[in-house]
Amino acid sequence: MVTVSAFKDGLTALRANPILLVVGLLVGAGSQLQYVDRLIESPLLSAGASLAWLVVFPFVLGGFIGTARAAIDGTDASLTHFFTTARTHYLRLLLATVLFVLLFLGTAIALGVITFILGIGTMAIAAINEMAAFVASVGSLLLWLVSILVVIMFVQFYDTAIVIENESVTDAFRRSIGLVRSNLKSVTGFSLVWVGLLNVFYIPEYLLEWTMTDTGPAEILPIDLGLPIAVLLPVGIAFSAVGFAYFYTVYTAYYMRLIAISPAAEST
Repeated sequence: MVTVSAFKDGLTALRANPILLVVGLLVGAGSQLQYVDRLIESPLLSAGASLAWLVVFPFVLGGFIGTARAAIDGTDASLTHFFTTARTHYLRLLLATVLFVLLFLGTAIALGVITFILGIGTMAIAAINEMAAFVASVGSLLLWLVSILVVIMFVQFYDTAIVIENESVTDAFRRSIGLVRSNLKSVTGFSLVWVGLLNVFYIPEYLLEWTMTDTGPAEILPIDLGLPIAVLLPVGIAFSAVGFAYFYTVYTAYYMRLIAISPAAEST
């Protein structure tokens, strides 16, 4: 099974190449920049740090995917290889990431308009049957969410297509769509398992986010964990580092196995 094999590949590569954890640590620290303003009380500096991270992230991601590929293949998984791969693919990854975000926002807005129109219809239903109106509202919301997730699933491999197969920006999205369409059952199962397990490693970060909001984790969870920001921040970085390093190595391994059983002609 491709999914199980990819998870095994990721674990093997991570054990043999600690450099992947070093890059994961960089990602884990970078992901915490959104909380800078809460620590130094400077929203402007926080916004600048977050924006800088968004620009730098495609560089780190490209370098990581290239290094993970080398680790899986048993070749040169080094910092030199990381920076070389990152520089080579940075511009295309940056443009593709912007396109991905625009695609996500465009889909969310377009589907949101449709959901809004359907919501107007539920108001008429409410005058007849409140339960039917409630079911229709929940159904339209779920349809909106599932539709967005489906779009993301089909284009998710744009980054690996660029780094591993050296595709152009537009061809990377076509390649991703072609691979998912041809392996829909496998990709759906992998995506659900991958996202679910990855989010387990981001629980400390979610707790940190709740701690820094007016709501707080005690109002969401049945117990108050009583963990200060000084504890949650480094724990969040550590868990994010391990989670990113392992699961994006798995992600890379899965893509490599996927293209091994799929003809390259599917990218057109």
